[in-house]
Amino acid sequence: MKRIVLLYADAGGGHRSAAESIAKGIRMLYGERYEISFVNGFRLLPPLLGRLDIDYPMWVTYGRTLYALGYHASNGRRRLFAIRRAFEPISDKMAEDILRIAPADVYVSCHLVYNQTMPSVIRRLGSPAKFMNVVTDLVSGHVAHYAPDVDFCVVPTEESRRDAIANLVPPEKVIVAGQPVLPDFRERVAKGPETREALGLSHEIPVVLLMGGGAGMGRLELTAREIAFSNLPVQLIVVCGRNQTVKHNLEFINARIPMRVLGFVDNVPELMGAAHILVTKAGPGTIAEAFIAGLPIILYDRVPGQEEGNVDYVVNNGAGAWCPFPWMVVKQIRQWLSDPPKLDSLRSASAALAKPDSALEIARLVAQLAGD
Repeated sequence: MKRIVLLYADAGGGHRSAAESIAKGIRMLYGERYEISFVNGFRLLPPLLGRLDIDYPMWVTYGRTLYALGYHASNGRRRLFAIRRAFEPISDKMAEDILRIAPADVYVSCHLVYNQTMPSVIRRLGSPAKFMNVVTDLVSGHVAHYAPDVDFCVVPTEESRRDAIANLVPPEKVIVAGQPVLPDFRERVAKGPETREALGLSHEIPVVLLMGGGAGMGRLELTAREIAFSNLPVQLIVVCGRNQTVKHNLEFINARIPMRVLGFVDNVPELMGAAHILVTKAGPGTIAEAFIAGLPIILYDRVPGQEEGNVDYVVNNGAGAWCPFPWMVVKQIRQWLSDPPKLDSLRSASAALAKPDSALEIARLVAQLAGD
């Protein structure tokens, strides 16, 4: 049995979700033909470095300026090469440990920390394993995503493909497959009306779905309060993810509109099917899922660097709006609700960007590298 190892990190929730979506795509197409396992290489790093992925939500929420400086200071080929050389003893040991504890025929990277190290260590140790990286940023990905010596570099958009080629990845290795989402996402969206009913929400009043990623990052609570205390003719679902503080705070406010506050959920497709408008931070996974659900998107926050291009991608393609302050979110919802043709146009533009079969396409590439 061929072995597939999916490499991820717990930085937010998107990298793990991408890995899980790819695994489900492999299972859907090939059943039990492959042995699939997951590895978070950060757990193999020294203690302080090993917490970087876990501390990611804290940095982008409370240390945003420092995070932005670090991101942009490292986002260049020459600078990345210098960083790579400085951390080579640590990063190479992580790669060697991965090959030792999780030998595989194909490694699939869903986080950029592996891409500059794993291919060279695989070659140096004489391993026959193949290595494929999946870029999990829609448009403005960090240069560390791109390594010329991978077997396949899978990107979500044409913009990302151009970045990969500009960063010396051979064009024949770069494949546009979309952001990996659950392979049954589209089918599950159809269960939206049942989900609305299960939450005790009316079928006659529009539903706004508010999300902040798996970690509940950014201005989630402020935006929720602004909508909850407005007089908008809507119902509100707030998904707080793993952010228990925000969930607790929102559960005890006296909202003026019907509101349901949820924690970490596993029914995002159904919730998007129940919604009429999505309000979210500019996370690539959530945006890709919203395209499949055909939802108009209001982006209220973005992580500096990698999510900045996502905002332009959504807005320039006519699928949504950028509203960085809570009062702007409320104003935009009000405008859209008063203009049904505009809402219909946004839904069509959003749906036109959907790639619902992304995980299946990536699964086929994995099988190709495995020799099947």
